Amino acid sequence: MQTQVRRAWRTRRARAATIAAATTVVALLAAPAAMAGSTGYGSGSVGDGTLVGGKDTGHGDDGDGTWVTAWSASPQGPSTLASFGAETLSGTNQVAAVQGVVPPPEAFHDETIRQVMYLHHGGDAVRIELSNEYGTTDTTFPSVTVGRRQGDSGADVDGEPMPVTFGGADSVTIPRGRTVLSDPVALPTEDLDHVVVSMFVPAGQGAATVHGNAMQTFFTAAGDQTEVAADDAFAERGIVVNNYTSTLTTAVYYAASIQVEGEPGDRTIVALGDSITDGFLSDGNTDGRYPDVLARRLKEDPATQNLSIANQAISGGRVTADGIGPSTLNRLQRDVLDQPNLGGVIFLQGINDFGTAIAQGPSVSAEELIEAWKDIAEQVRAEGVPIYIGTLTPAGNLLRPAPYGFYSTPDNVAKRNQVNEWLRTEGDRYFDGVIDFDASIKDPIIPDWIALQYDALDNLHPNQAGYAEMAADIPQEYLDELAAG
Repeated sequence: MQTQVRRAWRTRRARAATIAAATTVVALLAAPAAMAGSTGYGSGSVGDGTLVGGKDTGHGDDGDGTWVTAWSASPQGPSTLASFGAETLSGTNQVAAVQGVVPPPEAFHDETIRQVMYLHHGGDAVRIELSNEYGTTDTTFPSVTVGRRQGDSGADVDGEPMPVTFGGADSVTIPRGRTVLSDPVALPTEDLDHVVVSMFVPAGQGAATVHGNAMQTFFTAAGDQTEVAADDAFAERGIVVNNYTSTLTTAVYYAASIQVEGEPGDRTIVALGDSITDGFLSDGNTDGRYPDVLARRLKEDPATQNLSIANQAISGGRVTADGIGPSTLNRLQRDVLDQPNLGGVIFLQGINDFGTAIAQGPSVSAEELIEAWKDIAEQVRAEGVPIYIGTLTPAGNLLRPAPYGFYSTPDNVAKRNQVNEWLRTEGDRYFDGVIDFDASIKDPIIPDWIALQYDALDNLHPNQAGYAEMAADIPQEYLDELAAG
């Protein structure tokens, strides 16, 4: 527990008691009604512009109260799991071998899924957002529970799991293409707590909406085990042996976000990006993504403890076009602008528009990516919200190329350097600030490489130390600006 704590535990329990009797109307979130293409995505905006929850949940809205997003995982289609290796990593032997042995399942049948989530913020109550956005059928959950994790590992619940209700009912059916937000659950949590969410999935529910990169063990058990505190009946799923196996054999199922009821002045800050924000190749079960490290940094400083980081990244995702998940242009409303009490955005994305685009579609020019960045900045700032952008981190060159995709070709190396130069010289005309993530982890002698001490050994993704360095190098003045509102 942090030495400087914003909330007294007893105060939380007292306030939470008033929430115990409260219920809210089930919130159905709009999403695409049908999936298209091999990756399960069409070309239209996620939600086709419909507001999340069927109501205005944008930042500053009175309906937000003091709720902020404390954990999140951007929804993707179930085909993400089947094609993840082929589309992201161009079918390398290592990836094919790992996924051939223990691929993450696409569907569950008469099973309880138990998942552990790391909260970047604490509060007096929680709300759980479940997504059937890319499911193939309506999905029914007869029982969902939540509780604080007991201990530092595993999935034991501290005390009794608390029922999660939806419009006052224990069971909820989510139509295909929709998402549901639960009633408040009177579960007090502290900053940086782990919570355990269990959901019973009866047989015949179809493929699950997922987030394809969890970096976290999940658990399953036969039948309905949602009310059981101990994890003895649960089988550990995913191979969390090293950073490669934990990246390629784990996923998040159905859960899209956890909101907490904070205090006046608390704000959601969205970390928006691709695999480098998603924590790809960080160490499993360690909460080592750069947004996790940033969350810990924020809680150590009394001036920034009101900020909660929502990680809205999609590994392999692109800014300009759909592929392994919807494009950032198409998911901006859902994943960013509709966050409760939105206070700002930290944006790092674009390398996949150059590198993997050849496998998923045409590679874009530097100018096209810059125009898309400007579009995103304009939309965010139109809401009165600041947005900070990061320079694109190294992706190798022909002397030491990334082992997959087309990131390291001379043309793509030149485009990365071109857009980074534009960010350093003109970026502050369109964004509220530029964070030089490239400078944080690049090799001092060969700047197109990641420095070896920060390299996950693919010359594209940082390792645990690299992610920590990125979080540490975000200018304090930007964080102070976000905290001050």
